[in-house]
Amino acid sequence: MKKIKVKKWFAVTTVIMLMAGIFLTGCGGEENTTQQKEQKLVIGVGRDFYQGSADPTYLHGSTNVWESLTYLDDQLEPVGQLAESWDVSDDGKTWIFNLRQGVVFHDGTDFNAEVAVYNLERLINHPRKGNTALTYGDISNIEAISDYQLEITHNTPVPEFPRRLAYHESPMFSLNSFDENDDIIEPIATGPFIFKEYVTDESITLEKNLNYWGEQPTLEKVVFKFIADPNTRVAALQSGEVDALSDVGAVMPEQASIIENSDDLKLKSKLVGTTHYLFFNKNNIFQDDNLIQSVSYSLDRELLVETVLEGYGVPAESVITPVAVNWLNKDVAPVYDIEKAKDLAAESLGDEQVDVNILLNSGISSRWPYRTIAELLQDDLSELNMNVNIEMVDGGEWGNRLEEGDYDITIGPFTLMTGEPNVFFSTHMYSEGNLNKSRSYGYNSVHADKLITKAAVETDYDIRYDMYLELQEIASQEGPLVPIYHDVTLYAVNEKVHNFELDVNFKPNLKAVEIK
Repeated sequence: MKKIKVKKWFAVTTVIMLMAGIFLTGCGGEENTTQQKEQKLVIGVGRDFYQGSADPTYLHGSTNVWESLTYLDDQLEPVGQLAESWDVSDDGKTWIFNLRQGVVFHDGTDFNAEVAVYNLERLINHPRKGNTALTYGDISNIEAISDYQLEITHNTPVPEFPRRLAYHESPMFSLNSFDENDDIIEPIATGPFIFKEYVTDESITLEKNLNYWGEQPTLEKVVFKFIADPNTRVAALQSGEVDALSDVGAVMPEQASIIENSDDLKLKSKLVGTTHYLFFNKNNIFQDDNLIQSVSYSLDRELLVETVLEGYGVPAESVITPVAVNWLNKDVAPVYDIEKAKDLAAESLGDEQVDVNILLNSGISSRWPYRTIAELLQDDLSELNMNVNIEMVDGGEWGNRLEEGDYDITIGPFTLMTGEPNVFFSTHMYSEGNLNKSRSYGYNSVHADKLITKAAVETDYDIRYDMYLELQEIASQEGPLVPIYHDVTLYAVNEKVHNFELDVNFKPNLKAVEIK
């Protein structure tokens, strides 16, 4: 097993903490020792939260290791995190962010405006970030105008800019985190927990940040344990191997009753900003929009949510999550009409029988019932002269096959983490969007491109709102995707775990958690 450990200063910190623990034990007796041991939380997750040095954040945000300039509350409104407040110029081009003072990174260095400038410039130039011009806007200058004031100037106005910086779009790391290529060698950040160790394909271990700028966590140690198999995850919770199951897809719908019927376990649920879709390769048979429409009409989403998801989900209302209530176009909600599906398929195919390959990612399918959804679709499409083959491959091959265009349909999630539709349309429907290209959707519309780029800089909310309503209508007619359902995330805890809650981005607030 490969282990990634922190540098010497982490080891020194650990020794100091241990010495302090010994001292407190001597003073307080056995009760304190017991209490310290109890403040360890082991969380079972269905995916590996280690993302690697080449990733912009190294670790998933749910770890509570790093923080961003802004974050979104459960109403998808931007709130300050490492930025306390912000102002915008009258022309909408210049934003000044007033940064939180007194914040230090895990290595003891100061968080300030100069460090924020470096981090943002790194993100804007990061190859994994896709089309950053549509994310951050057309930036002409980023500078520290004082120790704790960051000024960002655009060539054109960027409405909702604090939203666009939320969460994964503005993580802040110590300059000692990076190598000469600006890859992260250690996630030295500002969060309430410090990265201690990664065991490949097994676990991530964190320790309490004693110098955290906000309210101190009660937990002393947190372990995220990667358990790919859904049945093994629940068994681990039942046996006490883990104290909680967290993250989207951690608990499958069919497992809900198992947890509810356990005396010492608690089942919880949360409507999050994630939507599940059918994604189409429009370079092959699905270049005909009628055929995509026929697939959409063949899906009985209400029945799917009621049976496959056992009610834990919302039938798709649009390509935009209903959490984003201020942007949702419910007039384009997909409907079930099998006769119309047959008519459209016949119009496209005639009497021809065609083969359709549904390619599934085994890792993602261990967190959601994608195999069952694919099998239902296989049965539905047989009535439309489509012979469906379902193929399950690992994540690496899945990504390669999508990039090569070697598939017809795949199933996957997308989360609206900035709370504003730009992040969805600029990645999936913009002709140069990173997911449009890397997944070989083959979607290209001059009109959609114009709407996406105009909406990204339109300062009048009503005009921008109308643009996003139209884009949702275009998506409902042209693909390259069809929404299936909106995610109601199931998660669970042992009864000894208190205050463990997920937010709209399915991130747990580990600062509030306590073992009793």
